[in-house]
Amino acid sequence: MKCFKIILFLFLSITITTSIELYSQCGCMSGAPVGGLTPVGGTTNIGILKEGNIRVSSFALYSNGDEYYNGDSGAEQGIPLNYNSTFIGLLAGYGINEDFTIDIEFGYYLDKSQDFGLYKLSGFGFSHATLYGKYNLINSRAKEFEWTIGIGGRLPLSFSEQNLPQNIQSSTGAYGLIGISYLHQGFRSQNIHFILVNKIDYNSSNNSFYRYGNSYLNSIFIIKNIMDMLTGIFEIRSNIRQMDAQNDLLNDNSGWNLLIVSPQINYSLSNFNFSLFYDYPIYKYYNGTQLTNSNSFGLSLTWQSNLLKYID
Repeated sequence: MKCFKIILFLFLSITITTSIELYSQCGCMSGAPVGGLTPVGGTTNIGILKEGNIRVSSFALYSNGDEYYNGDSGAEQGIPLNYNSTFIGLLAGYGINEDFTIDIEFGYYLDKSQDFGLYKLSGFGFSHATLYGKYNLINSRAKEFEWTIGIGGRLPLSFSEQNLPQNIQSSTGAYGLIGISYLHQGFRSQNIHFILVNKIDYNSSNNSFYRYGNSYLNSIFIIKNIMDMLTGIFEIRSNIRQMDAQNDLLNDNSGWNLLIVSPQINYSLSNFNFSLFYDYPIYKYYNGTQLTNSNSFGLSLTWQSNLLKYID
């Protein structure tokens, strides 16, 4: 009976807050390839949870760009002139035991648009749902070290073409697999923490026989307490994405290699954490000629508590 109540509570929590969704993704076809399959700044969607603990994170991310690149150099202005996207997300996690956590994740685009000069194309709607499990391999409190790995499956929440180019649609329309590794090393005496995150995202073909390139993300987080309840986070992220393909033919104007810095600040109050973050690419290499991302910024809100005390 207690297990049923836990599942019911998780379902209601996700349903009530489903207006705030998760994850940024875009590709290319008959338009500009912009954005990436990248995690939003912060680390709340990665670590393991204690048994009986629940964590619900929501955030909003705004991205834009108006510069074209060929390789690692600027290119002549093309069509579309620019793009904008506003993405909202939700992630809910529950600690099954001290070593195993399950997460469920949703994504929704409020707007995903490109300006073609004489006209503008926009898309919106649900992006995806992902369910994955994370298992803690090593956890040493004495050495302040943790290593957690996880695997998950992504389900597209919009299969229709929405009468839009592939890269403006809210969803890839394809199933995917995700693998993640999380390493944490703390130094309590210096009040500083280091986190290394490695993530692989594999995409299948959608109903239009279009397949987004696989992506490989590697992030280093440096976390330092500034004062009571205020924490500074600095992230350096490598984002590599392979070329997209349609009918097994590679799209030469797709795929990239990016190096991004993301300063972040987090404020904690009771069971809540409020964060602001800003992503800025310091190095960009794009295959072929592509409209590129200039910057992204957003905010997140996380609530974490022991769920069992609300059920007993």
